[in-house]
Amino acid sequence: MTIKLTKAMSTYLYRPLTIFSTLDTDVDRVLPHLFEACVKGGRSARFLTNERDYAGYRDRLLNSEHMTGFNSPDARELMDGWLRSCIVDMGTVGKAHNDEQMLSVAPLTLAAYRAGVPRTRTRHRYIDDFAYQLLRTQVARRTAGNPTGELRRLIAEHIGHGLGIGHEPKWQPELIDPSKLDISALLEFRFLEGFEMGDAREFKQESQVPNPLPGVTERLGEMLLAHLLAYANRLPTAALMSTFAGLLALGVFTLTLRVNAAGRELLRTGTPPADMVEDRPKSPIELYCDFTGGINDDSDRLSRLCVERDLNQIRLTFRDRMTLMIVELAIQRIPDERERREALSDPDKLAQLAELREHDVIKMFAMSQLYDIAAINQRSAEHITEDEADFLDRTQHSDKSELNKLLDILEFVNQDRATANAVGWFRSVGGLRKPYGILTGSSNSRRSWRYAPTDELLQILLMTVFVRPDMSVRPTISLKDLLRELRDRFGILVDSPPAFLDGAEARAAAAANLAAFKRRLQLLGCFDSLSDDFSEQIVRHPLGDRDA
Repeated sequence: MTIKLTKAMSTYLYRPLTIFSTLDTDVDRVLPHLFEACVKGGRSARFLTNERDYAGYRDRLLNSEHMTGFNSPDARELMDGWLRSCIVDMGTVGKAHNDEQMLSVAPLTLAAYRAGVPRTRTRHRYIDDFAYQLLRTQVARRTAGNPTGELRRLIAEHIGHGLGIGHEPKWQPELIDPSKLDISALLEFRFLEGFEMGDAREFKQESQVPNPLPGVTERLGEMLLAHLLAYANRLPTAALMSTFAGLLALGVFTLTLRVNAAGRELLRTGTPPADMVEDRPKSPIELYCDFTGGINDDSDRLSRLCVERDLNQIRLTFRDRMTLMIVELAIQRIPDERERREALSDPDKLAQLAELREHDVIKMFAMSQLYDIAAINQRSAEHITEDEADFLDRTQHSDKSELNKLLDILEFVNQDRATANAVGWFRSVGGLRKPYGILTGSSNSRRSWRYAPTDELLQILLMTVFVRPDMSVRPTISLKDLLRELRDRFGILVDSPPAFLDGAEARAAAAANLAAFKRRLQLLGCFDSLSDDFSEQIVRHPLGDRDA
């Protein structure tokens, strides 16, 4: 694509709606930086780690006073393998991929943030800032004191088992009781002692994350904080980190689908949907999840069609994002609306943009952008193809509104790249290659993708539903209530087909899927079908009922 756009139009992201930068990411790598933010009040530290000097950090560990019996070449090779397999995620760099560097460290302890890797947070796509904001907001609702300090205390108490936190400006993790760390966690701590920490930077207000669906994010924040507080003493720290990552990934995944749906509905009707205005809205999305494990049977087909629907929506939402982006840029030329906007909430700001789409100033702004794009490409006519020149000419002289003309050009230039990046986001937060993924299938074949939660994700879902509003854990729940909670919180359908595929065959497939779901629960050891009465079938907590 050689058509050039103006600087203002050279983007395909609009975070006031999408919240995140929708490109591929890795939620596991987010956790150390997230918990660093919790400890340091939303701040990060200056980067002092040489991520290409893994050998130096390894040798520093082996030569420390804490290591004995690793002097022989075989022993040192054993330690190197242990670090690479359990502690450090390594990758290659350079054009020839001959050099290697540390990409991240496993979140086995709270001390993982000491490593400082990855160097930048851009690949977190604002998930870390978003999750920190949710956790801090929840703590603020529960304490009359300083929420930043209280969140630091809660994280240190519930995740930092055996550790202490030093004073600012470094907030350096300190080993207090080695007996509370398992062997891999202790090894990670000793390895990280060789990393120098920088002072925390000043907090930047611009790190605040937009919140177009406050009721939805409020519920997600409740679940994330409840998970940490309810299971900190029931799970080893590494397992708690893994289940928290799975819940965060699923929450971000479903939030993205709900944001896309809300934006489409807002622009279609001009009225903010329930997700934008209600305090605790039920999920409007429908993710039919297959538990049968069959290939090309009816249940598998329903699940794959749901994924196909959501991938199609990703492409359609590009135009929605660009519409809102253009109107927001143009609104700066309407003084009264610009002033009114300053007092609006994030959802109301989006509603304002939808309301002003037909405003004359928006029309003039779009017209000026069209003129500038035409002028830019006329000056560099030798760089665009004949087909591209014809497209620009046809678009300029079409009968569409000026806004739609501009949107047509943005779609022509950027949509393919924007869609490819959004699919990468969909795949990564959907956990396609993760043990806690809701997506399964081949990375290279989107047609094989389907919603089919892994056993680990199913356990995470159960653990989440079993937490009461007061953060205590209930020992049992009826199967009927479990299915309702999965549907209302996450949009997960087990015993009924999605509305757009409803029919006799689909309902029969869903009935078979429910039977398969019960078998999965039995294999997890938390369900016995002792009654034919659906409302009397009881699911037990997957961790048992101790301390419940």
